[in-house]
Amino acid sequence: MAKVTILGAGAMASAISIPLSNNGHAVNIWGTEFDRAIIDALKSGQLHPTLQVPIKGNFFYEDELEKALDSSDIVVFGVVSSGVRNLAQRIKSLLKNQTIVNVAKGFDNGQTMMEVLDSILPDLGKVTVAGPSNAKDVSKGMKTYVVFASKDKNLAAECRKVFQTKTYKVEISTDAEGVEICSSLKNVYGILIHSAKTDNERAALFSKSLAEISKFVKACGGKVKTVYGLAGVGDLYLAQWGRNGMLGKMIADGKKPSAALEELKAKNITVEGYAATKAAVELARSKSLKLPLLESLYNLLYTGCK
Repeated sequence: MAKVTILGAGAMASAISIPLSNNGHAVNIWGTEFDRAIIDALKSGQLHPTLQVPIKGNFFYEDELEKALDSSDIVVFGVVSSGVRNLAQRIKSLLKNQTIVNVAKGFDNGQTMMEVLDSILPDLGKVTVAGPSNAKDVSKGMKTYVVFASKDKNLAAECRKVFQTKTYKVEISTDAEGVEICSSLKNVYGILIHSAKTDNERAALFSKSLAEISKFVKACGGKVKTVYGLAGVGDLYLAQWGRNGMLGKMIADGKKPSAALEELKAKNITVEGYAATKAAVELARSKSLKLPLLESLYNLLYTGCK
């Protein structure tokens, strides 16, 4: 059995511990300074505050990082995208030959999460996870299909053996770049799709969004066929109904983006697609990509009526 340390105690980071525990693996969950209330609850045997399910494992506070990583075989990055770079730097000296599994989505200084991790932890094998997976569904054992992508197909297959259950199904891909781009852009275009006011317009935007994501993926060296799999169309379909789509819907209902974001923030709802939109536009422009939908969303969120 493997020993897996999950970095982050939020909804998805904690949810992915469920299939691991069900497979009999030893699980450590380490919380950031923002996860203290969650770790308090889990240590006292309470349900996870967000998921409302019991979580099995050993739980560690922010100052117990070295202890949480001790003897781990697999390290899962489950923190928000803006925290990946700093966390990777912090644990660099603590890692030896572990496999890195990434579930964070987004861009950082024009890099995908895998590129960030490759730049800091170049000698470790890495797998990225994407696909339509709602954290609450995963935590409740509802059937879920995801893709594990890595340049090393054998490594992705080994991780599949660790994570896959009868309800958590894993496909393998070697297009890590394409999968990462898709998993970042689905949050962006999820906002856009639900900023429309009618079903007809949302359906049109869904189709046109896939076309723009395809151009983006191709320009970054990924495979267009990835866009029409779990990491692309599958995840985009789900994202439009989640937190990112929630922001779009509030805008469609007449709220200014800034007011909508403040309202969501007050409810502790993080919309990663907001920051990802700016990062995506900057990366697209650096590659001379013409993506009118992406540009229009950027203008709406950042330079238009706020």
